[in-house]
Amino acid sequence: MTGKFSFLIAVFLALCAFIGLLFCPSASAGGARAGLLLCSGIIIPSLFPFAVISNIFVELGLPQRLSKVCTPVMKKLFGVSGTGSAAFFLGIAGGYPLGAISVSEMYSKGALQKKEAERLLGFCDNSGPAFIVSVAGVAVFGSVRVGFFLYCIHILAALLTGMLLKIEKSNENAFASSLPKMNLSGAFTSSVKRATAAMVTVCGFVVFFSVLVGLLDAHGTLAALSGAISARFGTELHFSRSLLTGLLELGTGTSSMFGLRTEPENLALCSFLIGWGGLSVHAQASAVISEGGLSPARHTLGKLLHGVLSALITFLLYPLLF
Repeated sequence: MTGKFSFLIAVFLALCAFIGLLFCPSASAGGARAGLLLCSGIIIPSLFPFAVISNIFVELGLPQRLSKVCTPVMKKLFGVSGTGSAAFFLGIAGGYPLGAISVSEMYSKGALQKKEAERLLGFCDNSGPAFIVSVAGVAVFGSVRVGFFLYCIHILAALLTGMLLKIEKSNENAFASSLPKMNLSGAFTSSVKRATAAMVTVCGFVVFFSVLVGLLDAHGTLAALSGAISARFGTELHFSRSLLTGLLELGTGTSSMFGLRTEPENLALCSFLIGWGGLSVHAQASAVISEGGLSPARHTLGKLLHGVLSALITFLLYPLLF
C-alpha cells in the first residue's frame, strides 16, 4: 500500500510539473535556478565532504568497532546496537540525508539488521549545523545564538524521537558482521564514487521540488492556501506561506521565513520545518534506502514526530533562555 501510494504521488507531481513546464516556463526556470543555487551554495559544500568521510568510515569498519563501546547506551535508550551510533553522529554533523545514507550503507555492508536499520532511520537522519546555524540562525533570524539554540533543540528532539520509537526489543546477538579489510586507498575511491552518486540524487530532488514550489507560486496556489490558513487560524500570511513551502522543501521554506520576528511561535515553526525536513528530504532518503530494500515508513513517522517535538520544545524553552 505504501509503495502504491508513493507511486501515485510521484505520478501526480510529475504531471503537475509537466503541465507547469508547458504553461509557465519562466516560473519553472526560476525554480530550477533557485534549486541549483541552493545545491551549489549550501548542500554540496556542506554535505559532500561528510558523505565521503561517512562512506570511508563504513568501508573501514568503524561502525562495528564502535559497537562494543556504544552498545550499552544505544541499547538502553533506543533499543539498537552501538553500530548505529555512527549513523547518528554523522547525521547530526553532516545534515540531510547523510544519516539515511549512513544507515543504508551499513545495512548493505551487513553491519545492521533490517529492523534495526529501519528503526535507526526514524531518528538518525537529521539536519546539520551548517544549515541550521548559517541559514536558519544567521540568514533568517540574524543571530548565531538563535542558530545554535535551534541546533541544540534539533539534537534533543532527535534523541527523544529515538527513545519514543523504541517499541520492540532487539536481539543484539542475532546478527554479527565481520570487520572489512582495511584498505584506505580502495575505501577512499569507493567512497568518493558513492558520495558523488548520492549528491546527484539529492540535488535532483532539491531542484525538482524547487521547481514545484515555483509553479505553485506562479499559479497562485500557495497564495490561496496561505490565505485560507491565515483566515482559519489567525496566523500571519508570511507564517502560513513559510509553513506550506517548508512542508515541501526545507531550504526554500526556511529561507522564506526571512522577515519574520524572532518570537517563540516563529522559531517553533522553523524548528518544526527543520525536524520534518520537507517532502524533498523524504524523497531523498527514500531513494537512498529503497535500493537496499528498507522501508521508509519508520523514517516518515520519525521525522513527523521529530518536527512536532522540536516545535514544542522550542516554544517552551525560548522565553526561558532569551
